[in-house]
Amino acid sequence: MLLELQLDYRSSSQIYEKIFLRTLKSLSLEGTLLREHFTLKLYIQADTTEELENFSTHFSSALPHSIFLYDTKATMLEEMPTLSTKLLETTKPPMPYCPTCLEEATDREHENYYNIFTACEVCGYGIEGEKRSYQEEIKKAALSIQKGEIVELNTFYGKYFVALPNKSCQKITYDILCYDLATIEKYTYAKKSEITSLGAMEKPLIKLKKKLNLVMDYEDIQADLLRFKLPDDFILFFLMEELHQLDIHLLYMTKEHVPPDDKLLLIKATKTLEPIEVVASENDIAIISGDKGLPKFPINAEKVNPPEGSFYSVIKEHHLENEIVAGIHLSRNYKNNVLIYGKKFGTLEYLSFEFKFDSMQEIFTNIHNTNETGVKILENFKKAFPEHYEKISTIVFEKKVFNLYTLWGIMSIILDFTKTQNIEEAARILEEGAMSFLGEKGPRIDYKLLNIKHKIYLDPLMTIRTAMSFKLAGVDQLTLSYGIIESFLEFIANEFDEVKQNMGVTAITVTGSLLGNRNIFSKMSKEIAINHTIYFNNELTVEGKGMFYGGNSLS
Repeated sequence: MLLELQLDYRSSSQIYEKIFLRTLKSLSLEGTLLREHFTLKLYIQADTTEELENFSTHFSSALPHSIFLYDTKATMLEEMPTLSTKLLETTKPPMPYCPTCLEEATDREHENYYNIFTACEVCGYGIEGEKRSYQEEIKKAALSIQKGEIVELNTFYGKYFVALPNKSCQKITYDILCYDLATIEKYTYAKKSEITSLGAMEKPLIKLKKKLNLVMDYEDIQADLLRFKLPDDFILFFLMEELHQLDIHLLYMTKEHVPPDDKLLLIKATKTLEPIEVVASENDIAIISGDKGLPKFPINAEKVNPPEGSFYSVIKEHHLENEIVAGIHLSRNYKNNVLIYGKKFGTLEYLSFEFKFDSMQEIFTNIHNTNETGVKILENFKKAFPEHYEKISTIVFEKKVFNLYTLWGIMSIILDFTKTQNIEEAARILEEGAMSFLGEKGPRIDYKLLNIKHKIYLDPLMTIRTAMSFKLAGVDQLTLSYGIIESFLEFIANEFDEVKQNMGVTAITVTGSLLGNRNIFSKMSKEIAINHTIYFNNELTVEGKGMFYGGNSLS
């Protein structure tokens, strides 16, 4: 009897492959594996149904869920394939505990009980130490935290300071470490796909909107959006186990130095690895930041055009070189545009989101000069908000060239979402307002195109004045913020429909730091996927070093 397990497993870590071979060996079964890009095929030969069932039980219990696992299916075959894939001789990536090691370390009868150095060929951080129970030291640190003290600790991937949320965390950047997924569900508006990702072996961070009961239980937590995670090494795991016994289910965790009251330094300070942060939708996952557990990609160019390098990085990761690909780069920091690639015509810029303004007064003057509707909107806005209009009319921009994100920043200032005149900060406030929106639909904001010297640009004036009209109509800040972003995504979906029809586009790529906004990512993943095959970076972050892997060409 021959069983084939086919997994859409998009990781180069070889974790699943190693667990498969380990399980075969432990059960004295014959088998092989075959890797075809993202598809991992596992073959198990057995004499009886009972042997196959026994393998399936052992394999599934040892196999962790991964953010890189997208699909699985099983098929019975007649013959073993003639081809096979040998595992690469690579360094084991730093990775949180696997199910087998977790079972050992939590078994009172096992020699590895409460041993923080428990690891195997697929998990751990490559750091060795004395094989013993560390419960006593960890219990002491937990009691210190219970008393409201701050504890300095060395994790297997860097130094952190942890404590119960208190006033000290209001002045620093921090994440929330939780005992389990139930705690995260209790205190946040996490979706099913986000909960599933948080529980994966990689133990990523995910930014979530807090619920009111988090404020009721921890009044010093002021931020509306916070990054949550589960323990991702045995020091944090056992610390949260001890705190759970004390009815404490979450801590704040920061890399910033906070004067500690106690220390838990069970290992020497190590090289800092940045935990990965992801966004997750029903269909897709993308890595926003971090490097822990990720492979290193070759640098194909020292200097790159960020949108172009990012575009090429997705094409290379997914082997799309023979497709006609349209890609949008949505960045807070770099140029935003839509590129199209095809072997016959190369790479061209289809649409630019670049704008040039000297001052706020120039924007208002141009809106006034558009048509009668523009005149009316501007006059009504002056009458409705005279002091605000007079104040912002004096703003002169330091930077004269804007991208989509800074356009949203200008709109945030005009719509009085913030008193700051810092464009990036104003954009962040609008973006976070959209992320905090819990409704279903926002107002429809106009995004129109201009053709200037045979190049297509977005008309920013139409977008700004439409938002001003909704402000006049009394639409609240969160709803209007969401409408500004939602309308843009609907506009882009329509543009992709156009290029598919006119240019035969067969694949869509999306890159850039704005994918860190869960609303943008989930809507892109859902809406565009209706009519297109959509691709995000896989083991590369959506913006950053990946652009240097993408380089300046696909050669």
